[in-house]
Amino acid sequence: MSADPDPDLDRELISLVVERNPATLTTEQVAAASRIPLTMIGSRLRETTGPAALTAPQSLVLSQLTAVESLPITDLANADGRAVSTMTEIVGRLSRAGLVRKHNGTEDRRQVLVSITEEGRRALAESRILRNEWLTRRITELGEHERVALAAALPALWRIAGADPEIWPRVPPRSDRVRRTRRSTQAD
Repeated sequence: MSADPDPDLDRELISLVVERNPATLTTEQVAAASRIPLTMIGSRLRETTGPAALTAPQSLVLSQLTAVESLPITDLANADGRAVSTMTEIVGRLSRAGLVRKHNGTEDRRQVLVSITEEGRRALAESRILRNEWLTRRITELGEHERVALAAALPALWRIAGADPEIWPRVPPRSDRVRRTRRSTQAD
């Protein structure tokens, strides 16, 4: 499989968007045509940061912690489909920045629980405001028909994201995430 971009495929995707009848698109065509703008939106949102400069995983951790008093690191890792060691690193960075507090569980002193601090709440709120402002500016540029179509697609976008607006900011454990493995740097 080549990593080089396929200009013919890109032209085909663009024609799906420009000359499309949505009812005639296959699931694969919808997936292919939506991948480019969804990836670009995600990239732009990650670039929209304030002084706290929260990463997407950090924002998810802080969001999760706004719904409860505290959570074990294992629950945070499961919600994001990450290894516990990776989540421990993310929580460590947030703790050093003063955005979360780590403490031992009351029933099991070996368990590490994480709570959001007031500074963490402020950083998350600032990040949300900046990202919402960026999205608002972009959505304002849409025509009324496009804005209504986007609003109609919101339930599907939540489902694709694996999020449930009924329980947000809590996120159910992810079973679909493929954990990355480190590539060997040694020659075979």
